[in-house]
Amino acid sequence: MPNYYKRIPGSRTYRNFAAETLENALKEIRNKSLSYRKASDKYGIPISTLSRKKNNLNVKPHGGQTALTSTEENVIVETILFASDWGYPFEREDVKTLVKSYLDRAGRKLKIFQDNKPGDEWYSRFLDRYSDVLKPRLSENIKRSRAAVSRTIINEYFNNLELSLENVPPENIINYDETNFIDDPGRTKVLVRKKTKHADSVMDSTKSATSVMFAVDASGVMLPPYVVYKSLQMWEPWTLGGPKGCRYNRSHSGWFDQSIFEEWFQTIIIPHCRRLVGIKVIIGDNLASHISVNIVKLCKQHDIKFIFLPPNSTHLTQPLDVCCFRPMKIAWRRVLKMHKLKKKGPLTKDVFPKILKATLDKLKISQSDNIKSGFKATGIYPIDRDKVLIKLPGDPDSSSASSIIPQVLHDLFKETRFGSNDGPAKKCKRKRFNIEPGRSVTEANMFHEGEDLGLDTELNNEEELNPNTELNPNETELNTISEKNYETEENYETEGNYETEENGETVIININNLKVDDFVKVKFETIRSNFEEYMGQITEIEEENILCRFLRKSQSMRGCYSFPFIIDEAYVTLDQVVKKLKVLTERRGNFKFE
Repeated sequence: MPNYYKRIPGSRTYRNFAAETLENALKEIRNKSLSYRKASDKYGIPISTLSRKKNNLNVKPHGGQTALTSTEENVIVETILFASDWGYPFEREDVKTLVKSYLDRAGRKLKIFQDNKPGDEWYSRFLDRYSDVLKPRLSENIKRSRAAVSRTIINEYFNNLELSLENVPPENIINYDETNFIDDPGRTKVLVRKKTKHADSVMDSTKSATSVMFAVDASGVMLPPYVVYKSLQMWEPWTLGGPKGCRYNRSHSGWFDQSIFEEWFQTIIIPHCRRLVGIKVIIGDNLASHISVNIVKLCKQHDIKFIFLPPNSTHLTQPLDVCCFRPMKIAWRRVLKMHKLKKKGPLTKDVFPKILKATLDKLKISQSDNIKSGFKATGIYPIDRDKVLIKLPGDPDSSSASSIIPQVLHDLFKETRFGSNDGPAKKCKRKRFNIEPGRSVTEANMFHEGEDLGLDTELNNEEELNPNTELNPNETELNTISEKNYETEENYETEGNYETEENGETVIININNLKVDDFVKVKFETIRSNFEEYMGQITEIEEENILCRFLRKSQSMRGCYSFPFIIDEAYVTLDQVVKKLKVLTERRGNFKFE
């Protein structure tokens, strides 16, 4: 670190006056209203200082001069700010390298720098000189998909939002989002012996998490939370001692699926909206599990507008993400730490409601202000798109740095942030080896020993097998990702009628001859233009659509299928039905087909 000057007591004072005081004294001297001596007596400024300033003599600052001129340093500052605005902030070494590159290209050689590269002392003083615009901060990484949110997307979103929120009161604007509460109070700074490498703190913690759905309105009111445990059963102790009005549920994964989201919508949102007058607006992220036919019907019945946020933009447009969840997680870690200091073991589900209630109680004083700040910072209420646009890189034509920063640098950042028009890179072939533990594989023998290693290959739909590879007709041909790769729709039409044996006779079954409770095989097209097949049972038949409840591979009986715990239903057309299935055996909810 650099050595800073410390004035010795009793020594001569330097510039013991304000710049405004000096300017007033010089103004009176230039107007000849005061002499040098009288101005010195009136303002307390030495006569020599007034003379030098009036005649512009020795105007350079005292002490050593900067290696770069103020103009050059301003260019460096503008470059740093420009890179930061585009999401590529400079580190300490990046700034040093930038200065070295500038001096090398300019053909200048500074003796105070080693090989034209400044040191840590110059960097620290540089930050001090421009502390009003530059400040070191810890960076927060965001995905490229989030960084690709452009000003055009945000402007289109606000154009529609202004129409949807017209004449809607703040208490009718509701935002929802789910978050996880982890059983880990996190790390804190502690005092240990100087040479200690690892500061261990004895505290039981795990990485298990519990999902909680929150909903708030623009007037600063928080609706009762909704907790989802990772479990197949629910027990009474898991629902005691929680926040007022809180509801509890469970799922196999611990996440919100479509059925649980519908239940939350019916038990939390609908009762709250019934107490409101006029149009209600629900704002949330655009997950597939957050919309269904039932949700649309409920919104229509209760005069609710369902608004989705732009994809990958919740860090900019989600009020709960922007201003609410961070203080909530800080309070959660503090309450959790106090609990773990008193009790041993991980956080159990019967204690979770009490910890959640204590966390929300800690935020009661600032909770309403945080919610209002979230809606204001995201430009939802009051409506203001500039609150979001200011966080995005601006137009280079209107940028303050456009005349200084080279256009090449702008084009580089723009292509890196938003991507080029070449599209995503194609995936290469993936090969999985089913080999015994302890056996090694080399690149040279992975093709020649494919049969011995149990090679399982996955190919993209656009790629073909290596034409030089000879397939043994006695061996099973390698399959693609789906069970069958249908190149045309005609292949499926031939599956419409198929032969089967019943009581020793050959019977032709037509897919149009279907009824409720029949089991069928259904095809779905994937994003790779392949087709995947699923087993399902018909629960409802309309004129052109069939409602199927789908099965999954059974985990208890091999070769069988069973209905999952969470109901999986979808409407399909007759064209999607591949064939009608015949049940061979049925045992404890596990079906085996012919």
